[in-house]
Amino acid sequence: MCARTCAYAVLSICCSVCLRGQEKPADPQSLLNDARASYMHGDYPAARAALDQAWKLAQAQLPEDSPVRYDVLKRLALANAATGGFNDADMYLQLAIWWREKVNGPADPKIADDLTQEASYCRAMKDFDRGLALLQRAMEMHRAGAGGVDSVAVADDYSRMAEIDTDRHRPVDAVGALNMAIAIHSKLTGPLDPSVVPDLDRLGPVYISLGEYDNAEWIFRQALLIRESVYGNKNPDLIATVDGLAYALFGEKKYDEADPLYQRLLGLWVDSVGEKHAMVAMALDKIAVFYTEQKKFQQAKDASDRANAIRSYGLAMGLGTEAARLQPTNPDEARDLYRRALRALDPPNPIYDELHAKLAANLELLKPGKPAAKTGEKTAR
Repeated sequence: MCARTCAYAVLSICCSVCLRGQEKPADPQSLLNDARASYMHGDYPAARAALDQAWKLAQAQLPEDSPVRYDVLKRLALANAATGGFNDADMYLQLAIWWREKVNGPADPKIADDLTQEASYCRAMKDFDRGLALLQRAMEMHRAGAGGVDSVAVADDYSRMAEIDTDRHRPVDAVGALNMAIAIHSKLTGPLDPSVVPDLDRLGPVYISLGEYDNAEWIFRQALLIRESVYGNKNPDLIATVDGLAYALFGEKKYDEADPLYQRLLGLWVDSVGEKHAMVAMALDKIAVFYTEQKKFQQAKDASDRANAIRSYGLAMGLGTEAARLQPTNPDEARDLYRRALRALDPPNPIYDELHAKLAANLELLKPGKPAAKTGEKTAR
């Protein structure tokens, strides 16, 4: 029995050794696949570790013109950028671009895509001059690929340039680049095509920052027209555009035109999030400033009072919710919180009525001699 057991053990060891000997050694492509799986699950350190190993093996095992080398370098750039390692990401992407230039030639059209990606890394590192130079080179390649005429890719290059100009606080340059992007999109797809909207959204605020409210007005009007044609006139996606147009008209002192837009802005927020939401209070703050500028002090006070009431409601709601949580285990602290919540609702306001009644009822349950409420009963929610 012992001899048979020993023989079986020896055979098992031999089989294990044989199987280990048959295991396929790691190769760049399999490591690239492993890294891709880790990257998709957000495990960037594991992805980088696999890619680092893949790059070492690719250099040792693969010919210089192997596409796997390029794939590994691009993945290394993405994995490093995903964790904020833009210097390393930039280095690997430069190697990837160098590979394309050496293997496919400097006119390889896919190099333009890598250049725009590298420009985004430069923007993150605040290397603005280099980022603009990269985008200029990408634009030249895009124009060459389109036979020398402007294309959507060229318009996108101008948009990226405007982002860099905005980051480096050169709004005049950003205006020029955005107008070029809009002109190209309008020529290719029409002035009311939705593809124009992202650049309109960027251009309007830049004009406002320059105090060019008349130009901002027409930009926001165009954006609003496009959005309404796509979403209708009550969609919350209109909020930012209506807000911008109202402010542009306010800046131009076109008060009669701005007034209904501010009311529309308020209505859009109420329809979107409810009349007691903090964003509604912010819209009311803007309306209060608008009326104060016109010396319509009573209307300004009404808007401000309503905004403050909403904020008080939010405070009382939060205090009441915390009190309800503590009510079964710490009634003394819960009682204090309910009292604070009720004080926040003074002076009375119609929007407080329901909440005030619930808070008062919960506080009443905590009076000495009252039976303990079941958990969750009559909370301030």
